[in-house]
Amino acid sequence: MKKGIFFMEWITVYISGKPGFKEEVQKNIESSRFPIMPGASESESLSLFWIDDRATLRDLKKAIGSKTVFRYRLQFYPSIEKYQDAEKNNKTITLTPQEKELVSQMSAWEANRKHYKKSA
Repeated sequence: MKKGIFFMEWITVYISGKPGFKEEVQKNIESSRFPIMPGASESESLSLFWIDDRATLRDLKKAIGSKTVFRYRLQFYPSIEKYQDAEKNNKTITLTPQEKELVSQMSAWEANRKHYKKSA
């Protein structure tokens, strides 16, 4: 390697989130001037990026912005396999009878709350 010359390598990062996250993520990354190459993705809920190997995932999250990360519930994956495993695990979660009862109580509470707001 010649003195003063360095080679940049890229790390693959897949990002998933709620619908509409891609545009805001792209806008925030561009405005932060973070070293990134966008990739193509066939899914609306998944986006592919390559980041500089000297950057960390935390640096990427800072470039995207905490509000965007939380608003769209962004998840970051190092490979498509990790994303698929996470999706598979999310779909196979079953609730215990106790958890189902809590969910129904929360739904009823939320419905009453919305009704109360409309009538007030």
